[in-house]
Amino acid sequence: MPITIIGDVDIHRQYCAGSFTKLVTTYVCLSLLSEKYDLNQIIDDKNFLDTLCKNEKSKHFLSIFQNKIGSQFSIRDICSYYTGLPYTFDLSEDELAKADAGYPFKHHSILDEKTFLDMCENCITPVYHNESKFHYSELSIIFLGYFIEQAYEIKIEELYQKFILNKFNLQHTQFSRKRTDSVYIQDLSDRYDYPSIAILDHGYFCYSNGYYTTLADMKILLENLLSEPVFHVMTDIKHARAASNRLLNGLAVEIRLLKGDILYGYEGLSYSGCNIWAYSTKEKKGYLTFSNDEDAVYDTIYNNFGSTVFDVVPAYSQVLYNNFIKHYNFKTTNKNIPEEYQGSYHRVKINEKELNDIFTVAKDFIVIRNPDEIKYDTMYVDNYFRIKCKDNVHGVTVGLYHSKNNNHYMLFDGTLYQKIV
Repeated sequence: MPITIIGDVDIHRQYCAGSFTKLVTTYVCLSLLSEKYDLNQIIDDKNFLDTLCKNEKSKHFLSIFQNKIGSQFSIRDICSYYTGLPYTFDLSEDELAKADAGYPFKHHSILDEKTFLDMCENCITPVYHNESKFHYSELSIIFLGYFIEQAYEIKIEELYQKFILNKFNLQHTQFSRKRTDSVYIQDLSDRYDYPSIAILDHGYFCYSNGYYTTLADMKILLENLLSEPVFHVMTDIKHARAASNRLLNGLAVEIRLLKGDILYGYEGLSYSGCNIWAYSTKEKKGYLTFSNDEDAVYDTIYNNFGSTVFDVVPAYSQVLYNNFIKHYNFKTTNKNIPEEYQGSYHRVKINEKELNDIFTVAKDFIVIRNPDEIKYDTMYVDNYFRIKCKDNVHGVTVGLYHSKNNNHYMLFDGTLYQKIV
């Protein structure tokens, strides 16, 4: 069979697939659209999403994101992470109050629709304009899943049932907004700081984290996806966009090039651990495994193809990025992070484990884990402190918050840190 499960792993243990859910949500949404449209005709049409708005709810939701992004956008824009949306929401007042009270920071658990819609309106700070530069975003796929629900007046659970569970006869797989009773759980919050590590019900993050499966079922799904026309659209290398100089993004699928070979893959990290797969289109075989060590499992998979260093992406995939760099003219100001926010920080609790590591906010840099310790220089762009990327372009916002209890907080990519008094 083309997909081989490797490592000392329990292939029948159910786990939360984490960000692999983004790939599956994209697949089921595109599968629904493929019943009504030629996907190749609509993927790049920036007017298409507007044509789906047959009711006020879908029209209003689309307008929220068009206003945030600053323009209309296509399915390829949203699913290749090129709309400039951030990874996740800014900090809400309610979340700040709960952090002040000492509760674990459950940023990935939004359980009611009103709160979700309020945060979409008020807690999103875009990183770039549309079609500027790749930025990995949970919000992109959350938008897609919720929008399709509203436009077609259907629940995403029905799409998963039809296009995944029933179609591929997956007996030990679920899609759920709530944590399932049978799922394997381990508290990895001492090792990783990502919000997806939080042990919780996913609520309105279900579109990006609500897929529960086993390695045995994952193998069945991947082997079947490889022959699906919709998946071929998602992995169309001729239209893939650069995620970095050695990584391409299809539609919620990572694509790597290695000595004439095209490798598909995607990693999912959650409170269950890390699942990762990759498939060689040249050798017609792939590998799937599971671990609680993200770095080790990455090398384990790709060493089976002979290298973890990949070819440079083709020039056509970098046209948007190169154009963005050439015309980069954001309003940048020489400004230090305010002195009251400078100092040593602890990450607030994600689950129940205390983390004693010291993180830093200085006048012009921050130090966090990603997952190893990393220093990011900061810059002040369009009224926000942001990190400086390797190409000297700004990145995601460094959020600074002063609470009613007189505590100071720093939020970076969905992870919250409190200043040590």
